[in-house]
Amino acid sequence: MPISAPGPDSVLSQRGFSLLEVLIVLTIVGIATGLAGVTAFSDGDARALRQDAERLAQLFALAQAEARQGGTPVVWEYDSHGYRFARAPRHRLLPVGVLDRSARPSTPDITKAGSLRPRPWTSERAVQVGVHPPAANVFNTEWISGPSMIELQDGFNTVRIRRSGNGHYEVLP
Repeated sequence: MPISAPGPDSVLSQRGFSLLEVLIVLTIVGIATGLAGVTAFSDGDARALRQDAERLAQLFALAQAEARQGGTPVVWEYDSHGYRFARAPRHRLLPVGVLDRSARPSTPDITKAGSLRPRPWTSERAVQVGVHPPAANVFNTEWISGPSMIELQDGFNTVRIRRSGNGHYEVLP
């Protein structure tokens, strides 16, 4: 009975992956998974800033309605940590140029527990606010206010809230 020793053809047909090849493939898969994870979760701050802008657009419409109903202007006050709405007495409102040079008077809160209550920014970074024109953060008793733009920035992301001439608020990316 002939016994044959394995020749060079049978060794090649049974060859598998080497350890080095498996490690290279696993490294590539790990890098791709890591990049996908970073990409998927890196827009959390952008999402938080947009959420703040959408909430503010709704609150601005509510503040405008509150000013009309109460008969006195409502002021939106903000800093890098949060914002609040307050009712401004008519005799304390000054022209924008004078108000910028003088100390802003403290205005009472509209409500401590209602929709216009003080709120912190949801973004983890400090939020910078730009108001154009400068007096656009005062909601008066007029039915139609002029157009304005509020810009929220957290250092990396920017979101704008635009008010059209008819009082409609829109969040822009």
